[in-house]
Amino acid sequence: MTKTAEKRQSKKEAKGKSKKPQFKFSWPPNLGWALLGGAILGLSAPGIMIPAIPGIGHPLSLSFLAWFALAPLLLLTASSKSILQSFIRGTVFGTAYNMVYQNWYLGLQPLDWLGFNQWQGWLLACLALLVISVHQGLIIGLFSAVAYLVPTTGQFVPEGSKKRMKLPAFLILPLLWVLIVNKLGNAHIALGVPFAMLEYTQYKQISLIQIASVIGGIGLSYVMVMCNTVFATLIANISKLKGVSSLQAPSRTVALYQCFAMAVLLTGLLAFGFYQSSTLNFKADIPVSVVQQNINIDMQKTTVRYGIEDLFRIHRDLMMSAPKGLSVWTESALPTYLCMERGTQENLKDLASKRGTDIVVGAMDKDQNGKPYNSAYGITSSGKIVDNIYHKRYLVPVGEYAPPFLQLLPEWARRMTNTPAGGGFNAGNKPEVFDFATAKVGPLICFEIISPEEVASTVREGAQVLVNISDLAWFHDSLIGEQMLATSVIRAVENRRYVVFAANTGPSAIIDPLGRVQERCGIGKAQVLTGKIGRVNDMSIFSSWYRL
Repeated sequence: MTKTAEKRQSKKEAKGKSKKPQFKFSWPPNLGWALLGGAILGLSAPGIMIPAIPGIGHPLSLSFLAWFALAPLLLLTASSKSILQSFIRGTVFGTAYNMVYQNWYLGLQPLDWLGFNQWQGWLLACLALLVISVHQGLIIGLFSAVAYLVPTTGQFVPEGSKKRMKLPAFLILPLLWVLIVNKLGNAHIALGVPFAMLEYTQYKQISLIQIASVIGGIGLSYVMVMCNTVFATLIANISKLKGVSSLQAPSRTVALYQCFAMAVLLTGLLAFGFYQSSTLNFKADIPVSVVQQNINIDMQKTTVRYGIEDLFRIHRDLMMSAPKGLSVWTESALPTYLCMERGTQENLKDLASKRGTDIVVGAMDKDQNGKPYNSAYGITSSGKIVDNIYHKRYLVPVGEYAPPFLQLLPEWARRMTNTPAGGGFNAGNKPEVFDFATAKVGPLICFEIISPEEVASTVREGAQVLVNISDLAWFHDSLIGEQMLATSVIRAVENRRYVVFAANTGPSAIIDPLGRVQERCGIGKAQVLTGKIGRVNDMSIFSSWYRL
């Protein structure tokens, strides 16, 4: 090397040593796609609609997205380079999905009734949405991590040796989804509140959802994830994506065969549903009414504070326009320990006997040890209070009971929950049935309608009719009512029972065993919803096999 070349080399080395290190931040690969994909899937949620062009057409539901918009997550999982990367991608996807799907948490504001100003109300509502979405996102992240570990193939049948057997992705991935997302991750012990389940997006597809009477909403979810997996396999075969061999079929032809098989399966499900909905007949001969009083005692912003006598009078006056039969009052319609209110008990018994009407009413109860319960009472048309009081089993974490972690928070943080002293309600431990003259009625309270286990156990207890009483005023004019209605439709089909959904601020509804909404009313109006229901004694296949 010449001296000139040596000088040039030494200058380059000196320049390299003196050069300051550069720190550049870049969005982690594919997390942007995970965020976008999750948000798009979230648009399939019940109640989310594309507004109609004025004078042209009707609002458009985006429920069809649920059949293929999960495919991006499956592709991102397959292309991950580590289990951690797969978990992060799944968590981001799941968080975005739930933030869109459960946007009704923003309806918690305004919170001026709790003493918070406007910006504080928005902050707390956004925080609630974020916490719930991240919790649910972590569950989907767990699914992605497990899916990454399980060796799969895009073929119809397993392949490989016994030591490294690859399983068909279109069968295994849906199984992992329902086990992790529907069951384990959203178990009550894991603080699960399983609202954003894929099956609820299809509640208006009456022929399709009839299969839920056999395999349940969880089985419908399996079919939907299977469809997404087949779609992901097709993309993996026709695209130039790298690292997705675990989803690839041996050829594009095989991938197309899978699509054809999926189409045949869906056609079969639709044919089954059409046959069921056209041949099954349910006799509706029992008049029923829902007293939607449009009052929530805890959330009034005015100086008017209703006492128990005032609330009873309001319900009584509304009920005067209802037919004799079964009358349903909402959750916390009488927010008191009814077991201790002898005067109110006498008023209820007198009203029921004079009107010749069985009544289900939401109130509170205490046992002999002083433990409080969110409860439902039954008052017969003969003027007696049913001996068995129903205690809500599926309590809402933080809202109705204090999970252990809440005790670790400072006092000011605990006061933002409904359990400021770290207390709240106790959970009931069994289903109950009110043996009325009209029917054997199985009561459920609010969020319990999202639990297929609790509902099926009530049917096995002997319920001929299901009644859900809810307090939705916490979330004001949001999508929660439509999503609760969607879950009620799936529960009606699963168990082949009439479901009376009673919400204090609406929407209330009467749903038949085929999942058809017979009657419904709007939000924010005091009124009485009337219709007819019928007794159903036969137990569906789903009610028989689905256990806790």
